[in-house]
Parts: sequence; structure tokens; C-alpha cells
Amino acid sequence: MSGHFKELEPARSLQISSVIPAFFQDNDDIARLESLGEGNINDTYLIRFRQRSPVVLQRINDRVFPVPETVADNVALVTAHLASHRSERSGYRFPESMSGIDGKSHFRDDNGAVWRMLSYVENSIGHQVVTHPAQANEVGRILGCFHQFLSDMDLSLLSDPLPGFHDLARYRQAYQQAVIAHGRSSSEALDYCVEMAESRIDVPTLAERCAQEGIANRVIHGDPKCDNFLFSSDSKRGMSMIDLDTVSAGPLVQDLGDCLRSVCNPAGEKSRFGVCFDVDFCRRLLGGYREYGVLSEAEANLIFHSVRLLTYELGVRFLTDYLENDRYFKVVDKRENLLRAVVQFTLLESIEEQREVIEAIVADLS
Repeated sequence: MSGHFKELEPARSLQISSVIPAFFQDNDDIARLESLGEGNINDTYLIRFRQRSPVVLQRINDRVFPVPETVADNVALVTAHLASHRSERSGYRFPESMSGIDGKSHFRDDNGAVWRMLSYVENSIGHQVVTHPAQANEVGRILGCFHQFLSDMDLSLLSDPLPGFHDLARYRQAYQQAVIAHGRSSSEALDYCVEMAESRIDVPTLAERCAQEGIANRVIHGDPKCDNFLFSSDSKRGMSMIDLDTVSAGPLVQDLGDCLRSVCNPAGEKSRFGVCFDVDFCRRLLGGYREYGVLSEAEANLIFHSVRLLTYELGVRFLTDYLENDRYFKVVDKRENLLRAVVQFTLLESIEEQREVIEAIVADLS
């Protein structure tokens, strides 16, 4: 886990210091407290010690996760299972959940906030966008490793941390209600997004396609976007995969499709310029995944549909939030969610135009 560091204000340092005794008794060893990363969900802090490895402390956002204790328990179970495979050949270091002194995966403070602690992946860095095919290959290897290591985990142990998180049917229904009731001004960008959403409104969802093919659920990450992969700070070598709050049961191809959506757009999710689906990155990512990959033939046949549908899903979500006056995603500009939707729908067009190439890549690697 890595990111931008910032010194804490005294009041915040005092608050964090009051939580740490739930996890460590020797607080005199603490050397420094820092704010970590630029995440939009949880409050994340890095604790540096004088004589032990640094750790990450997070307050789980209960406005996003309805039962934050479930998130902490899921992550504890998954990281323990990943750790049981650490001797295998990958060399990747996944974060580990650290229990409190009471043995629990979390701590609830006097204000009702839920906190958890994780190991810190040192000498690593995350990227908002992938800039080199070797990075795409490493992303694929890490995701394949993650899936393989968890392939023998009992799904019944996990609870759903975010019910409906990838429910495209629900998102489309919300969009259809929002597009009728919204009060946003007409614009070329809005007209484009509405046309893109409407013209694909009846396309079968990934859940429907998986059910048709009899594809079973397995343990998935749930949000394998580009900046949830860590690389060595001095090379393109992959090191880890973080932000496991959305681990749950689902089809592996859902993770793969969402990962391809995020990694194979070199322009990233914030720029309107240069948006495209890079098929070379796609080839390299899938090639890396194949080194560990556990996809069945039926799942492999759904890769194109998965990346297409996950891109469409995110475009619809951004568009709906714009129409609903930005209720979910954080924005700094009143058109930000609309522009985010434009990026996803532009990427979607690029994906659809290259269907034959994407399916040929999948066939070659299979």
C-alpha cells in the first residue's frame, strides 16, 4: 500500500492515538502518524514505529458500507487465506489484516466509528494509469495470482459488503427514473451520454450471461481498478493488490472485465482526450493473467462482453449521479460526473469497435 503522505493536524493525531491502543499496547514505540493516499471512501493513516514495521490504520466509511464490521471480517478471512499461499512462487505480497488485542478484526470507538489495521507494503507505488505494456502484464499476473490463491476458499465464509454493487439491472432502472425527473440543462455531452445509455438499455447483463452459461461464483476482488495495484518504486515489477473491501462472491470474468476497462485506457478516467481501448495492453494483461489464470472456456468466451458491460455500467452510474445532482460520487465541479460518463462511453465505443480483435486475442491465449 502506498500513496501520498501528509502530516496530521494535532487534533487528528490525538484521535488516531486514542484508537491505536486497541491494536498495540506499546504506544511509546510510535514515531510518526501520517495521512495516506487519496482514497474517496475510507480515512487512511500510516503509523510509523521506531522499532517495528509501519502499519495502516483505516476508519471504514459506514455511509458507503452498511455493515463495516462485515468489511473488516471479510478482509481478515481473505488476507489470512492469501497468507497461507505466501510460500508459492509468485513473490507478491498482499496486505494482511492485523487483529486487535481482543482478537477481533476491528475496533469500534466511543463515537461508533469502526477501525481496522493492515500491514503496509513498503517501497511500493500505485499508478492512476498504466503507461507501459510491462505494467499491464504485471497487473494481469497479480490478478491471476489473487484468483488462484483464493480458488480453494469457502465462499460461504464471506458476507456481501455492498449488496447490488455490480447490479447493472438496478443501475439501469435508477437511470431510467433519473432521466425523466432531472433538471439539468441540455448539452451536447448530455445528449451523447443519454443516447449511449438508451441504445444499450436492453443488452443482457453479465449476470444473465453467466447464469445462461452455468458459470459459478468464486472469490473476486470486486474493484480491480488500475490504482489498486502496487509496483516496486524503482521498477515496473508488480508487488501487490490492495483495497480488498469489496471482496465477495462473483464471476471471475467480472473482475477481469473491470480490470481491462481500467488498465487498457492509457488516458485514464479523468481525461477526455486520447480515450481508447489499447489492445496491446489487453493482450499483455490477459497474457499475464494466463500464467496463473483459472478461467473456464465459458468464462473466457465472456471476456469481451464483460469489459463492454462493466464500462457501460460505470458510464450509466456516472450519468445517473449527474442527473441526480451528484449524490454518490464526490465532485469538485458540477459537470464532473457528466465528463466522467463521457469518458466511459467513449471508451465503450472503442471497445465495441475492436470486438473482433479482442475476441481474437482471447482465442489466441486460450
